[in-house]
Amino acid sequence: MKTSYTLACTAVAALMVLAAGCSGGQSAGTNGQSDKQDGPAAKANPEPVKLTLQPVGAGYLYEEDFQMMVAEPLKKKYPHITVEYVTPAKGTMIDELVAAKSVPDILLYGIGNYTQYRDLGILTDITPMLTKMKIDTNRFKPWVLDNIKVDGKLYSLPYAMNTNAIYYNLDLFDKFGVAYPKDGLSWDDIIELTKRLSRTDNGTAYKGFMYLNSYWVGYQLSLPFTDAVKKKSAINSDGWSRVFQMMKAIDTIPGNERGSPVADFYDKRILAMVGAYNLVPTLKQDKYQTLRWDVAGYPSFKEKPNIAPPVDLHQVTISNSTKHPEEAMLVVDLLTSEEVQLISARRTGRASPLANKKIEQELGAEMPLIKGKNVTSFFATQPAPNVVFANEDLAVQKSIDKFYKDYSSGSIDVNVLMQKIEEDANQAISVIKSK
Repeated sequence: MKTSYTLACTAVAALMVLAAGCSGGQSAGTNGQSDKQDGPAAKANPEPVKLTLQPVGAGYLYEEDFQMMVAEPLKKKYPHITVEYVTPAKGTMIDELVAAKSVPDILLYGIGNYTQYRDLGILTDITPMLTKMKIDTNRFKPWVLDNIKVDGKLYSLPYAMNTNAIYYNLDLFDKFGVAYPKDGLSWDDIIELTKRLSRTDNGTAYKGFMYLNSYWVGYQLSLPFTDAVKKKSAINSDGWSRVFQMMKAIDTIPGNERGSPVADFYDKRILAMVGAYNLVPTLKQDKYQTLRWDVAGYPSFKEKPNIAPPVDLHQVTISNSTKHPEEAMLVVDLLTSEEVQLISARRTGRASPLANKKIEQELGAEMPLIKGKNVTSFFATQPAPNVVFANEDLAVQKSIDKFYKDYSSGSIDVNVLMQKIEEDANQAISVIKSK
């Protein structure tokens, strides 16, 4: 089965790009309304319907954002529909809800969760319903829907996008008299900058730069983890060799030993730069208001300038067990409408998958947190082409995590590293196949 789902890191909260927070014009503008009211009309005198909604992780739609983007708009447009937010936690994780035969009516998940939801048997092709209910899909950016189609079918609609950037701590750059990073930096530039920022001062060890995880950078070159035909590791390649060598060059800079990228940046505040997806939904929390930060374009390989990791699309759909599919689809349609996408963009900093440029211009307009930030840097790079996602990829990723430290410490060379990953991953894949 062919799918164009990107390999997304399911880590850290799930998060979504910002753009310039200007607020000119009336349409899709400052009054919180767009030119166009999308979505099908509700039935006359409808019966009350209660639905449930759950994100795969809280960061995909915080409960306060749910109130803003789902509950309140529903009261105005479809008052007969109420939706209960189901918090993902122990006892209410999606696999537990499936086992308890209590699957939520509406599901939110990331690209990397598709195979999990598919294998749980809770997804349905919504293409026929989109046609039946006359839901306009032309409002989305053309490439967006192509990236989430599976064999030409749609199992969801995107409600947010997640791109990448360098987040940097202004105080640390000022402290050490180093110029702030700019858009268009290469990985070689980052390595040199990291050397200048990795140091100990008054007993505190400061680090220059960290990427998110030990295979994140491979996304940037659209490198596959597994061979789609052979169902075996595809890690032993010149492309992955290039990635591992670059990672080691960063991780072995004296004083820049790898730690916890995000926590070191905004909790400990000992990390000058982190290459990450959108951290704004986390940074807007009260405890981080004293952190002085800004953004620059994500670094790229010299052979592929201004190319960042693929865009992560966050999606919403209905479960195949819902007793109210049409009402659930009305909620999906409303969440992805221009009206609600404008609210999301202005108040939560989520980048919209819609083609409406006016919504893009309003991103972050009501967020004091990003006032004065170089948020246009989120658009300084282009996303790399997506790669095919396979269930076996997780086994390869675990093997990378298992052996990379041996390589970065100098115990083995890059060729041995790739050989060990390949052998270990293929063994794990064989076990998966035998079950």
